[in-house]
Amino acid sequence: MAGRTSVAVLLSDGERFGPYFGGAIARWTQEVYACLGEEVDAQVFGFPTAPDDRYTVTHQTSGAWRLSRALARVPGLRRYEDTVWLRAIWERIRKFDVLHIHSRPQWVPIFRRWGYQGSLLLHLHNDHLGHWDAEALNVLASQLQGVAVCSDYLKNRFAATSPALGAKARVIYNGVNTRLFSPREELRESKTIFFVGRFDPEKGVLQLVRAFERVLARHPDARLVIGGTTGFGTHQDTPYVRRVRAEAAKLESRYPGCVQFPGYIHHDHHLPQWFQKATLLASPSLFQEPFGMVNAEAMACATPVVGSNRGGIPEVLGDAGILINPEDAGEFGDAMAGLLDDKNRRAGLGKASVERVREYFDWRVVAQTWTAFLEATRTGLA
Repeated sequence: MAGRTSVAVLLSDGERFGPYFGGAIARWTQEVYACLGEEVDAQVFGFPTAPDDRYTVTHQTSGAWRLSRALARVPGLRRYEDTVWLRAIWERIRKFDVLHIHSRPQWVPIFRRWGYQGSLLLHLHNDHLGHWDAEALNVLASQLQGVAVCSDYLKNRFAATSPALGAKARVIYNGVNTRLFSPREELRESKTIFFVGRFDPEKGVLQLVRAFERVLARHPDARLVIGGTTGFGTHQDTPYVRRVRAEAAKLESRYPGCVQFPGYIHHDHHLPQWFQKATLLASPSLFQEPFGMVNAEAMACATPVVGSNRGGIPEVLGDAGILINPEDAGEFGDAMAGLLDDKNRRAGLGKASVERVREYFDWRVVAQTWTAFLEATRTGLA
């Protein structure tokens, strides 16, 4: 490892390191560190991932994951879940120059108590610090070299409360593989609205179906495709899923075939083509979405996005998309129907989307930003 910065990347919450069962954190890790192969010696530590399903960056694990998972299911013992896992890999990770911790701020003081002297970088993809008070945030700031966040929205959740931590924060966006996600206008359909994401209430699927009824009043031949499942590669028939399907069935009784549920869509193998075919992407998150990678991936395919005016979504879209209140069915439906009406506007937004992705969200751009942050934090300049 001599001559190159060595980085141990710690995945959180047992996330598997592959495109099928892994999520946005695993994808960020693979894409960025794969770009830095000649500059950084990175090794990922996480729960087991089958070799055939695994990303290419070197991955290590420990059999202690079984005990860790068992403890998580026992009240009174679950507080030891993280400690057991971290102890199992400690002797391996303590030798690295940098510990890159995804989404687990509570691990920072553990490593300092155990005597780690290297650079600690915390990487937030969700709002884990918004409820911390100033004293706790200031202590955290004293224990780490830098904190990366995927949007200004996330940074603003703690920066005012703790200027010390805010000074160590850097916005480093999530990204897009533009070799996979690119425009193919020969596939484009004229009236297909696409959604993909986790099938649960906070993603706004029910609000989308209700807004789609307004679209059908103007475009009875439009189609809504709702992709995704309740988990990574798994699906449960929850009460919410049944409620959404019941609302869709009402529409289908009047407009046969207007709603389609393709289920889980493999990110690398099939998702690009769904974006390339779609007339627009609907992104109706009801919660404060920190970033929303599907928005940038759609944009890379020149697919206009109608997205929530919440969280980090406005930062992703910039002037290249349409922002709406997802709980206002009239506003939401009219925005989608208006885009179906206007081919020229769709083309303009699609062009602007591709340009925005190339400037800010291409993984190679993100990797360059991360390299600069890595170097600055190691030399005390961040």
